[in-house]
Formats: sequence, structure tokens, C-alpha cells
Amino acid sequence: MAAHVGPNMTPMVDVVMVILIFFMLGSSFATRNWYLTNNTPAIKGGLHNIKTRAMPATRINIRLQMRGHRAMAMIGVFQTEDLKRQLFRYLVKKKKLFGKKVKVILTPDNNVPYQDVITVYSNCIKAQYHQVAFGYPMK
Repeated sequence: MAAHVGPNMTPMVDVVMVILIFFMLGSSFATRNWYLTNNTPAIKGGLHNIKTRAMPATRINIRLQMRGHRAMAMIGVFQTEDLKRQLFRYLVKKKKLFGKKVKVILTPDNNVPYQDVITVYSNCIKAQYHQVAFGYPMK
């Protein structure tokens, strides 16, 4: 005759499984619904009838900062203290590269002299950028 070593575990596994299913179902009702939503309008004929929009204008952000007693212009990794010639040549080169749809945003720090801001602004106008705006100083 075989020796019976421990209690029968089958009823306990059944009860634990029922409790686990109960808690899983109960917790799914307590949370909000997880539906995927989008803002795509319903269009007759599907999405292949949508006309594509033109690409937005390229932005050039020019940050003006004081380095010692001189103002420095920074456009990405490009940096220069020559706000008249070198910056103007860079802006002309970028104008040829990007084309007509370019927006320039000048962001001078609070301690940059106004004359340097006007110099950079006039360089943008001379380089034939038509949309030049001013941004808030960075903190």
C-alpha cells in the first residue's frame, strides 16, 4: 500500500484559481477603458482621397548671447562674434539651401545690446528672409 505523505492539494489549487479569476475580473471593471482613439475624420472613400498638405516652413533659431564684452550669435552648432560679415554669409548660404519658406526667430538674452539685435535683424532682411520674429530670452 502506498504511503500518503501530505494533504491533497487539488482543492486548494482550484480555490486559488477561482479567487485569481475573481480578482482579475473585478480589477478590470475598476479601471477606465483602454480604447485607442484618434482624430482622423471619417472620409468617404477612405484615406487615399486626402490631399497632402505642404511642408511647414523651416525655422532658423538665432540666439544672441554676451561673451565678455561682445555679442555672439548661435545657430545650432554655428557660433560667431562677427555679426555683420560672417553671420550674413551663413544666412545667405542657408537661404540658398532651404529656399523661400524659412522663418527666422531671433532670441536675444536680456543683456545683449539693442544695436547688436538690430544688426542681426538687418542681416536677415538683407539675406531676403521675409519672416523674421523675436522670441523670448532664455532663462
